[in-house]
Amino acid sequence: MRVPIRHLARLKCVSKLWLPYKFHLYGFGYDASQDDYLVVVAWQDKDDHYHLDYLSLRTNSWINLDAALSNLLGSYNWNPPGLFFNGTIHWVPSVLEAYRDVILIFDLKERTFSTLSAPEQPVKSACSYSILAVLGGCLGLYYRNYDSRKTEIWVMKEYKVHSTWTLYQIPCEVFQPVCFYSHGDIIGRGYTFSDKRGYFIHNVRGDLLKHFKNLCCPIRRAYAVYTESLLPLPSDIKDKDKKNKRKENCM
Repeated sequence: MRVPIRHLARLKCVSKLWLPYKFHLYGFGYDASQDDYLVVVAWQDKDDHYHLDYLSLRTNSWINLDAALSNLLGSYNWNPPGLFFNGTIHWVPSVLEAYRDVILIFDLKERTFSTLSAPEQPVKSACSYSILAVLGGCLGLYYRNYDSRKTEIWVMKEYKVHSTWTLYQIPCEVFQPVCFYSHGDIIGRGYTFSDKRGYFIHNVRGDLLKHFKNLCCPIRRAYAVYTESLLPLPSDIKDKDKKNKRKENCM
């Protein structure tokens, strides 16, 4: 998702008016129909009541959507950070025992919840919980298979079409896919059962094409793919103006 400069300048503390007892879901996305960026938060108060609110950056106001709450919210332990893709925010359960072939999605245009059918259910005792990602312009999820000591990556080639879920198996004990490269090659970071660490490029069959072992590879860091902009950030403009003024004063 690309955030225009005018919106980046307005990002700030979302609210100091309420302190939720517990966050269940949160996410950030763009509603193209309203040209608006939304911060969505599902939370629980001290009386165990669930609430759904979103912040509109266009109107700079909080709006309550309790009427749109999904019954699934209290039925699962969800991985709170949502993934924005195709106009919707997606969540998966954080505990594998709660995995029920469900991906919860929130449509930013319609302001409604629905579910998306996940791929085949992994063996609970053998796999870690799933993590969502956008890979090759498609929705994907991946998890660690403890039995095979591989990372299994599922990619939905056609959105909301269950039959298009495609499985890729990477021979790394821990592997975080970053993006799909040319010809469908998969770039990611992690380590193998033989203790090879760093960044790897695998083809769709799982064969290792290249290993960048000298690059710094902190496993617990988060990475994202971005597109460079021709426009500088507002802070960069201010810093440049200050430098120019200093030069003028010195002359």
